[in-house]
Amino acid sequence: MTVAESKPPTLQERVAARIGTLTVTERRVAEYLSAHPQEAAFSSAEELGRATGTSDASVVRTAKALGFDGLPGLKRSLQGHLQSLLTPANRLSASLESVGEGPEGVLSATLRDHIERLTEAERTIDSDEFRKAVELIEAARETVICGFAGLGGVSEYIATHLTRIGHRARAASDTGYRLADRLLLVEPEDVVIVIGHNRINRESRIILDYCTATGIPVILLTDTLGEALRDEVAVVLSAPMSRPGTFTSQATVLILLEALTIAVAAHDRDRALGYTERMNQLREELNGYSLADEGLLTLPKAKRKPPRHK
Repeated sequence: MTVAESKPPTLQERVAARIGTLTVTERRVAEYLSAHPQEAAFSSAEELGRATGTSDASVVRTAKALGFDGLPGLKRSLQGHLQSLLTPANRLSASLESVGEGPEGVLSATLRDHIERLTEAERTIDSDEFRKAVELIEAARETVICGFAGLGGVSEYIATHLTRIGHRARAASDTGYRLADRLLLVEPEDVVIVIGHNRINRESRIILDYCTATGIPVILLTDTLGEALRDEVAVVLSAPMSRPGTFTSQATVLILLEALTIAVAAHDRDRALGYTERMNQLREELNGYSLADEGLLTLPKAKRKPPRHK
């Protein structure tokens, strides 16, 4: 049994997987619990009912609807994860919001927050799933990377680096009709990487349905959607990418994609080095000189013509 199979889903994953089956009241409670795990871990049903504008009975029903044995089970689950939930970075971030620290404090909080997320990602990403993702990319005719809402640049960046080590890759981050053009030539021997944080937008939903219908394997990079979409994809790589109610960072996504790229290169080192050397040769031809000499060269300054006197 793998780590992913034995690890129970988090509260956020349960909410994402069941949000469509909850009543309006249960959804309100579930979204509050997901966004305020610290409060949920230590509050009574009555306190949570007041906080959500519902009732203690609604809170208990929501906990059961999320797959817990009631509120005590939900609280035990959250309290078991307090070490990761109540991190120093989270506490510092909350302090900065309340006292308004200067730029140096923001820098410190941001760096610590990302360190904590990456440390947690090392725990949550299943090594067997990661290996399977690398093998899918290695064997694919082409890798198509789909990231939306600000992830287009990240998708292009990783596609470029996969191409540089000899693997055909491209981004498909368009919306509307242009996305149809990008998907049209994707075949079952390809692999699609879908990036989704806490919800699936319309484009991602269309991609998943299309890949399921045509037999194209999908690698899902997600924060909380692993349980909800597990049966629709070939690989799930779950890592904390953002905290509810905070500025969404793409640092974890970028580092995870870079790790996949480096692992693919290591899987066939000779091929990766061969393509990199070929790329360097092309660059030297374009530059007109060896890249080894690039640091020694300086462009001549343009000579200024003396002013013409009338």
